[in-house]
Amino acid sequence: MKTFIICLAWLGISFSGFTQSNNYFQSLFNGKDLSGWQMPGEVAGFDVEDGIMVAVPHNGSDIFTDEYFGNYILRFDYLLSEVGNSGVLIRCDPKDPWRTGVEIQLLAPWTPYRDDLHCTGSIYGHVAVSNRPDETTGIWHKMEIKCDRKIITVSVDGQVTTLANIDTVPGMQDKHLYGAIGFQSNHSKEGEYAYFRNISVYDMDSDVDYVAAGFYDNDARVRKQAWTAAENLGPNMIGRLTSMYSGSNIMAHSGAKQVLFNIVNKSTAPGASFSERDKVIHVLENEIEKNQSVTASQYLKWLLKMASAR
Repeated sequence: MKTFIICLAWLGISFSGFTQSNNYFQSLFNGKDLSGWQMPGEVAGFDVEDGIMVAVPHNGSDIFTDEYFGNYILRFDYLLSEVGNSGVLIRCDPKDPWRTGVEIQLLAPWTPYRDDLHCTGSIYGHVAVSNRPDETTGIWHKMEIKCDRKIITVSVDGQVTTLANIDTVPGMQDKHLYGAIGFQSNHSKEGEYAYFRNISVYDMDSDVDYVAAGFYDNDARVRKQAWTAAENLGPNMIGRLTSMYSGSNIMAHSGAKQVLFNIVNKSTAPGASFSERDKVIHVLENEIEKNQSVTASQYLKWLLKMASAR
């Protein structure tokens, strides 16, 4: 237990749960319909009733966000029926969610008894809970899931239940670091259910500094995911990429060079908006003007010429 507390302190996590301001979170569920979500199965496993996302039909389709996320904090409320059985799928491909991602379990404490490796808050079949949560059915609980590079932390009702470094867990090393967020349909018997509300996410990959830190990681998979996130940030990332390109770290330099090219290339591709290209051009011009590195300036000028070509 002492080691567990030390690890939490090192990660900046307290037993009272995560403290990220609500201002950073975006809603994933509007309480009216399932816009922004997809159900790839033939039978819909979810519906909306009175502002709540409801999983009622037995073994209906699981539901997944249209948008993909890499590093984030997911928050939501859940309520399980007497023998409710559901789960949260993270960083997965909806076409093959259990091979590509993992499930955070949501399960009523029904008989037969489920152990700490398969109870609510566990990374199902991979990581047992270290602090078993309140599993009372018929009432609302809060869950938070933090995916921070290779560290996954689960909190229930403000208490950390599970902490895992995927490098140390057999079977998790090859899981995706980027993918959809999903909820498992009702896997209990007919008449049971799982309710969800207040579903929101803080996308840490929307923060330039956070993304830039991934360029220095020794794990090539983490760097690759950071490059994807940086490319998605587009012109907002150019200034930081220029700094990394001008620096002495070989990994960051190489990654920054490639992503700068990708951002410019994307802005000039067929179908790209003129406003996006103009923003790229404007940022490149500003960086050329203030940059002190001859090598970086030359590369930025070449990129500007590429972006300005009609």
